[in-house]
Amino acid sequence: MSLRKFIRDMQKRREAIPTPGAIFYNAIPAKLLKEAGKKIAQDVADRIEDGTLIDLGSGTGYLSIEIARRAPRLKVYGIDLSEKMVEIARKHAEGIANVRFEIGNVAELPFEDNSIDFIISTGTLHHLKRPAKVFDECYRVLKAGKAAWIYDGCPGVPKEEAARLIREYGFLRYRILTKLQEFHGFTSEEYGSEIKTILDQTKFKDSYQMERVDIWMKITAMKYT
Repeated sequence: MSLRKFIRDMQKRREAIPTPGAIFYNAIPAKLLKEAGKKIAQDVADRIEDGTLIDLGSGTGYLSIEIARRAPRLKVYGIDLSEKMVEIARKHAEGIANVRFEIGNVAELPFEDNSIDFIISTGTLHHLKRPAKVFDECYRVLKAGKAAWIYDGCPGVPKEEAARLIREYGFLRYRILTKLQEFHGFTSEEYGSEIKTILDQTKFKDSYQMERVDIWMKITAMKYT
């Protein structure tokens, strides 16, 4: 078994990141991901101005907070299974009225059918024990005509894209981020096989697409009816 597969399997064994892991994540990886998160937050804010959005696996809250700041009429809910992650996120969000963080399992969302206008998730898919169930939960809670954007790691950035990202992030940050992606996400081949197979078993089976965006693979899943 490769080191990469071993680490990813370990991440799935316990979906809720324990307290030491949450503290470490807040201290280093969350800060490294902030710039990439700001771009996603702006893309979301350009897409939706009001309504209700869920951030699945919201961690220490940086993405939810960035979205809430850019779209003040939008109600943003961050859902995470880790109590420590939610505790940290709530501290970060003090003074921001339109964002809330709750402890919860993303495979059992505490929202009514057809009640959510947008779903976002970054870096959570590779942690999930029941990814198909999570996608079906997204489908259940989304309103007709609304979408879920699911981002996760995808190592192997094309050379032409790597040059642009180095200019944007700086060489050191770029190298660290791309190294993290090797252990937190899936290869392009796995997206085309394993993840595609999972999606084809869900209610999104005829209404999703995958594309590489920045350092991520982005899955856009639409609920048309």
